[in-house]
Amino acid sequence: MAETKAKTTKKVVKKEKVEERKLNPQVWEVPYNADLVAQVLYVYSSNERKSTANVKGRADVSGGGRKPWKQKGTGRARAGSTRSPLWVGGGVTFATVGKRNWDRKINKKMAKKATCIMLSEDLRNKTLEFTDIKKQDVQWIREDSKKSASQKILIVTNDEDFALKVRNVVGVSIVTPEKLNAKHIAGSRIVYIDNKVIDTLEERLTNGR
Repeated sequence: MAETKAKTTKKVVKKEKVEERKLNPQVWEVPYNADLVAQVLYVYSSNERKSTANVKGRADVSGGGRKPWKQKGTGRARAGSTRSPLWVGGGVTFATVGKRNWDRKINKKMAKKATCIMLSEDLRNKTLEFTDIKKQDVQWIREDSKKSASQKILIVTNDEDFALKVRNVVGVSIVTPEKLNAKHIAGSRIVYIDNKVIDTLEERLTNGR
């Protein structure tokens, strides 16, 4: 009975801390917009692409400087080079030479709105929790990650000591409120937000810049 009472008391205290804080509805009560979220996530993914594909076009293949046969009189089709894309060993038609630019741009307000949408959706689905990040929580995070190895955990905090403690835990990611975006949230199953950074996060997502 003593253990049950202690656990209940801890949960009540944690719940009271969340209820005392007034959350900004512009961040935590935004209706879901699938089109906006998909557009923002597409831009983030596209900007991470690297143009590494590189094949040789007709001008890049060595050889083929001499005309294979004369233009007329042989009965064969006209040919000017053995490195034509029609020939075996020739260059590639419309070759990708590794210079394609995959960078995309998106409005900052749209990116912030998508982050608010993802936070609100996780809060409605009860996959987002507010907590006090302390040193003694490190062991709890380690155990939680082992129980649900397939579920990635995202922790939003500015506590550098805590980040150093859990940086090698598999499935756990740490991000500061200044860098949090929709892709971080979409790639995680559970999100923990430090109570100390709620004001910073709300100010950043609602400042209109």
